[in-house]
Amino acid sequence: MKKLICLFVISLLIVSCNSDDEKDNNTSANHHAIIIQNIVEFRVSSNTNIDLLNPDNTNAFFLEDIKLYYEQNGVLKEINNPIFGQYLTLVSPVESGEEYYYIAVELNTSNLENAITYIEWNSTDTDTITANYRSGQNFTFLTKAWYNGELIFDEDNIPEALPEIIK
Repeated sequence: MKKLICLFVISLLIVSCNSDDEKDNNTSANHHAIIIQNIVEFRVSSNTNIDLLNPDNTNAFFLEDIKLYYEQNGVLKEINNPIFGQYLTLVSPVESGEEYYYIAVELNTSNLENAITYIEWNSTDTDTITANYRSGQNFTFLTKAWYNGELIFDEDNIPEALPEIIK
């Protein structure tokens, strides 16, 4: 989680910085960066503490089987276009340096309050992630996220460990 926040802050600083030469050369152009921070990360375990995102474990969830839906104006829209971005990312212990797998989910930003994302683990198991954002002219930041009604992200209280979802 700390790595994600650090990367986000560094990206923000890089995007925000312009040299005086760039300003002089682009006086007629109006360049704006739009920053959207709408990703939530969490672990998924069984009630016996088995990592359900580890493909080597029994009953594991496989990324290619997971579907993501955004609710927009009361209509569900499946989000699965890899051309425009990776909406679900599975992060392995090798990549993260942690002892477990975790998933990063790009959440719906269609509303600033109670934007709903559904994560379908399989044909019989679907969960709801509800998100709130704050927004300005060039940014949208996740402020809170709830997984099936349980708070898993709060920008004012970021824990050391990732939230763990028990399935």
